[in-house]
Amino acid sequence: MNIDFIIFWVDGSDVEWQKKKAFYKGTPFQNADVRYRDWDILKYWFRSVEEYAPWVNHVYFVADNQKPEWLNWDNPKLSYVDHKDFIPNEYLPTFQANTIENNLHRIPGLSEHFVVFNDDMFINAPITPEYYFKNGLPCDAPFEHVFTPRCYFPEIDGWGINIMEFCDTQVVNAHFNRREVTKANPKGWYGSYLGWKYRLQAYLIRFFRRTEFQHFYTPHNEKAFLKSVYEEAWSKEGDMLAKSCTKFREEVSLNNYFFRYWQLASNKFYPENSIMQKQVVQLETSALSLLESKLFDTNIKSLCVNDSSLCDYEDYIRTKPLVINLFEKKFSNRSSFEL
Repeated sequence: MNIDFIIFWVDGSDVEWQKKKAFYKGTPFQNADVRYRDWDILKYWFRSVEEYAPWVNHVYFVADNQKPEWLNWDNPKLSYVDHKDFIPNEYLPTFQANTIENNLHRIPGLSEHFVVFNDDMFINAPITPEYYFKNGLPCDAPFEHVFTPRCYFPEIDGWGINIMEFCDTQVVNAHFNRREVTKANPKGWYGSYLGWKYRLQAYLIRFFRRTEFQHFYTPHNEKAFLKSVYEEAWSKEGDMLAKSCTKFREEVSLNNYFFRYWQLASNKFYPENSIMQKQVVQLETSALSLLESKLFDTNIKSLCVNDSSLCDYEDYIRTKPLVINLFEKKFSNRSSFEL
């Protein structure tokens, strides 16, 4: 089984890219620096892959006419993929992740089994292919919530990602009956591996005889997918997915969580709970000690160092070199992906 990695990246400081983005005039929310600024830790992603997942079949680096000068494009495991190489022309140019992620299955040569990374999602400790796939299926667990969480945060950035999760769930509900799905795979949906919190909620949903999925918790880390699931979802919901392929992020749209939910509802997952091995740290000065402790915790396999809307420009400038120093301390050896 070949397992490919996909990582997408943008250099928000690129003047030509800035001019192109400015031409389309997104809203202040859509243009927020936090969505595009670079912490200069990309090379440590490649070092972590080479050190902790050397078995990877191929790495597809996705960008919009941008290439880091230090990447070694002669590495046989690395390919550059421009947006225009796989995203239909009618969706271009785009300045948001949903359009990119929703079309990843179109990348030429992509394997059936692949893992999607944002550039802030790192492999933090040695892993085997079975961390992502077993018996040919993505390792995952349907962490269900009885209630839909709050979606609107006017004090931060308005509509949060929960509104897209709501859209993802509702579109999946148009195609799947929860009662039938769970009956076909009781171990996957009610097994003790889920832990008491999520197992209890799954049983509560069944107790009230709901035929719809309510809400899924999705760890903000890399995700394993089957390309055939993407293709099936597009064949069933091409119109809604096309409407989600906008230039800037829109609230009512589908993101790649939709494909995860479709994968779960199709029972195309291997039941495994690795939630404690997946962690997220919000990048800001006050979180540096937390970042350091998690970076050097070998029990944490997946670590997302997520940019924060609470981190203003001054905090970003002050924190950035400190973050780089921590990554250099952990990943000091140059990888074969670097010149």
